[in-house]
Amino acid sequence: MTKLLSTADVKARLSEVISKVMYGRERLVVLRRGRPVAALVSIEDLRRLEALDAADIQQGDTHPIMRAFGGWADRSDLDELGTEIYADREAAGGREVDL
Repeated sequence: MTKLLSTADVKARLSEVISKVMYGRERLVVLRRGRPVAALVSIEDLRRLEALDAADIQQGDTHPIMRAFGGWADRSDLDELGTEIYADREAAGGREVDL
């Protein structure tokens, strides 16, 4: 659960806030003048975020849809593959394919 606290509240209750984040598995958004400026999360959440960042860096500039299909990301014959899939569907019958 995410809670919102002002910077003044965080300063006044820092020890309590850390305990809630650490043991209560709470996430805290720190507000300055009513705007979110920072977040306090557990070390487990931080590690998950860092792992996601590392995975994004490793993926480079690959489009997210291509990442979802993994092995297809480096294929250069996708047009031929699509044509083959449509031909197989048409040959199977019972299913209309508009080309």
